[in-house]
Amino acid sequence: MLWKMLTSLTTLPSSALTNANITLLIAHPDDEAMFFSPTILSLSPKNHIRILCLSSGNADNLGAIRKHELVASGRVLGVTGEDVTVVEDVLLPDSMNTTWPAETVAGYLRLHSDGSDVIVTFDEGGVSGHPNHISLLYGAREFIHGSKRRLFKLTSVGLARKYLSILDWPMTRMMNWGEGKGWVFVNSPRQVRIAQRAMTDAHKSQMSRYMVVNDLREEKVGG
Repeated sequence: MLWKMLTSLTTLPSSALTNANITLLIAHPDDEAMFFSPTILSLSPKNHIRILCLSSGNADNLGAIRKHELVASGRVLGVTGEDVTVVEDVLLPDSMNTTWPAETVAGYLRLHSDGSDVIVTFDEGGVSGHPNHISLLYGAREFIHGSKRRLFKLTSVGLARKYLSILDWPMTRMMNWGEGKGWVFVNSPRQVRIAQRAMTDAHKSQMSRYMVVNDLREEKVGG
């Protein structure tokens, strides 16, 4: 009952997106389900969402498998296989020690997302501090600079909040109250089960608050 009440309080401005072309910019397969499922499930019914993944997550030589998993995960979340693109580039290795060049990230956005109205990606903290995640924001900023596109970034939270699941909603709501700077999406119990199905078996137990709550802040980039 509490969960149902909280999900009914998901915050969307009066200008909530409809009929928009949205690119979800991620670094690795899993990111879409582990971190962005509330956003996808909330926005996909009235918008066209593409997933642009800038590596196959091949650090453990499982890139080919993980690419197929990403397509399957996208289908569960409501994104067709035709709307999932995975990039392989030696300049964009799956590595905890590598910052990706912003111009390379921006170049792939120009190639695959030129028709997008909105880009959604990680913020400066990258949720987990992963340099690949963080690199996406700087490339996205370069891509939207001078255009009318909008950029939203997923708010990173501390470790104490990361695993609170639905219990993090009151804190998230309080921190976004009246700001008008972004959106908060909360998965219903049914949507959480969808998000869990989108994960591979090895990740089903790793349900952080991001599989339940997303708060996106709009990034303003000067023209």
